[in-house]
Amino acid sequence: MEYKVLVIDDDKMMHFVAKNLIGSEYELHHVYNVQEAVDAIADDGINLILSDIHMPGVDGLDFLESLMLDSERKNIPVLIMTSLPTVEKEKEALNLGAADFIDKKLFKDDPRGIIELINAKLVTTLELKALPERLQLNKKEFVKKLMEEVHTGDFFTVARRLCSMANNIFSIDYTFFWTVHDRDPRMVLGVGSKPMHLFGPDDLEKEKTFHEFLDEKKPYLSNHAFGDEKGIFKEASKKENLPAEIGIPLYAVTDKEYLKNGRKIPPDADLFGYVVMKRNKLVTTKEFTLISNLFIQSGTILWRMYQRI
Repeated sequence: MEYKVLVIDDDKMMHFVAKNLIGSEYELHHVYNVQEAVDAIADDGINLILSDIHMPGVDGLDFLESLMLDSERKNIPVLIMTSLPTVEKEKEALNLGAADFIDKKLFKDDPRGIIELINAKLVTTLELKALPERLQLNKKEFVKKLMEEVHTGDFFTVARRLCSMANNIFSIDYTFFWTVHDRDPRMVLGVGSKPMHLFGPDDLEKEKTFHEFLDEKKPYLSNHAFGDEKGIFKEASKKENLPAEIGIPLYAVTDKEYLKNGRKIPPDADLFGYVVMKRNKLVTTKEFTLISNLFIQSGTILWRMYQRI
């Protein structure tokens, strides 16, 4: 699948630069003012927008503000571009709903970084039907904060921030994160408000649920994790009053590979990580679907970063 990126800029040179530097990665659509952009969005099935901030008439921020109020198109991610970046402009753009803020010089200085930023945003654009407004807001907050971290963090920093953000946004009490290689787990982190023991790989390898997970390679949900249902560290979970558990696989698939495969994980993909979230509150099916999908998609970014260690 080739993703459609709309470039909005009254400067023809910027269109030339974008075409030469990222045109081989995406199907670029070029418009020169906001009205042409509105028409293109309606007709062309745009997946992401790159918009200049300064244009005659309606500028990029005005366009962004209006787009975020459009019930049919507000979920299209918008990356605001400028040749004159300031903290004030960036803050205004992000507050209005921009997915990110880009200094135009990066198209020449760091084209790979631009491509990775676009891929990361495409990966984390998740549409779920009939999602309650609270979860829609949670999803938007999670993705926004994730994008902030991806810019500058390394694998371990982003992994920790990802889990901490999920705990805060989705009311998770404790999250474990292990990497997995040839069925061999390695602890990355354990983070949460509950004082759970930091179980090691030897503890995890004794767990029936872990071995079932390795065989199935699919997310699971249990709302009675210290009973007969799936669940790890049952005694500790019962002691800390944590009946709900979500287990999420992370796959050895980069965000670029994920996008090229039509936003699907290949069925033969190897496991790269195992994330377990424990919560005092029971987890609904919609919450489980949203959280597991967000982590699986974000995991493709983490796998790219992990390979650089």
